[in-house]
Amino acid sequence: MAWHHEALGLPPHADLVAVRRAYAAALRRIDPATDPAVFARLREAYEAARAWCEQAGAEEAEDAAATEPAESAVEAKAGDRADAGSSADEGVVGAEAAVPYVDPTVTLAWRFAADVGARRPETIPQLLGETLVELRTQYIDAPGRFEEHLIDLLGLQRIGHRPEVFAAAEEQFHWREVGHLASLGQRGQWIELVLAQREDWLALPEDRRRMWVEMFAQAESGLDRSLLRRWPEMRRLNERFPAWVSLHVSGDTLQAWQAAFDAQPASTQETYRRMAPPASVYWPKRVDLTRQRSRDRTTAWTVGGFFLFMLGGSAHYLLNAEKLAPTLVSSPTALSVPHESAEQCAALYVRMDRADAFTGLDDEEILTLKARGTNCARDGHWHPPEPGAP
Repeated sequence: MAWHHEALGLPPHADLVAVRRAYAAALRRIDPATDPAVFARLREAYEAARAWCEQAGAEEAEDAAATEPAESAVEAKAGDRADAGSSADEGVVGAEAAVPYVDPTVTLAWRFAADVGARRPETIPQLLGETLVELRTQYIDAPGRFEEHLIDLLGLQRIGHRPEVFAAAEEQFHWREVGHLASLGQRGQWIELVLAQREDWLALPEDRRRMWVEMFAQAESGLDRSLLRRWPEMRRLNERFPAWVSLHVSGDTLQAWQAAFDAQPASTQETYRRMAPPASVYWPKRVDLTRQRSRDRTTAWTVGGFFLFMLGGSAHYLLNAEKLAPTLVSSPTALSVPHESAEQCAALYVRMDRADAFTGLDDEEILTLKARGTNCARDGHWHPPEPGAP
């Protein structure tokens, strides 16, 4: 192993991206100001590793360009050896063909997919955890690269037990953390879609979900005539939850299912469509609850607005009553003024709310107005006119 890769803690096959990340991680662990010698050595290793990666990339490009015109010569040479009794394998060895570099995370991802197919679903979280432990012994970016490969295997349906693998990966890679999925680009967008559709799926009645999952499993194990009548149901589910359904039913199964249904007589197809559950079954109940909560919020705002209106009127009255209280209590006029209707009190409220309510009035007239206001307040009529009142 080259000294610069060893200094950065990288394997011989590490690429330029891994070199940069390893250098950044090592840089965070030292203080260049207090330990300039260590920093200089680290910087030297980084520059050497970067130059090595760039040179290796240039050599690979040259090899790739030289390989294409030489293919016919290699094949001809292999054919000559076959005619002479040599095997094709001997021809390849004799040609000393260069072995192309294979990302170890790709190899590990496919090995994981093969292991998943041979395991029980409940053992998948442990299997994924063991795989990630092995990955962390490689270069710094290995878990991230493996995560991308695993998402591709899920999205392209190249791995078994997809619902269980998705759930285990969601836990291991923290797919619900804010900002993590955004860093995954289109892969992250697909995961967000699956998560959103799963939430809607889980809001459906449990007995319905259980019945549909059993239908998914039956279809994946083999289509039979009993499933033909359920294609309209399956079609609606696939339209409503396409990303989530893709974890349970493969695209090949859906195509075969639809083809078998379309092969039935038109009358039979129509009968099966009438047998399918109504469209409302495929929408979660929480949609209705959301609408109900919206209505409740509207009612709450209406009631709240009414109480705020009443509170404002009461505060207005209290502020005015505080100023008028000594006069109202001590004045005998309040006892002799007759009580008035709600409409009269509302008109009086508007009059006394003006800044010039008592302008030009003598003391007796002012006391009379205040007494009328006191009686209206006692009768519960001290408030502005109702909206729309004449």
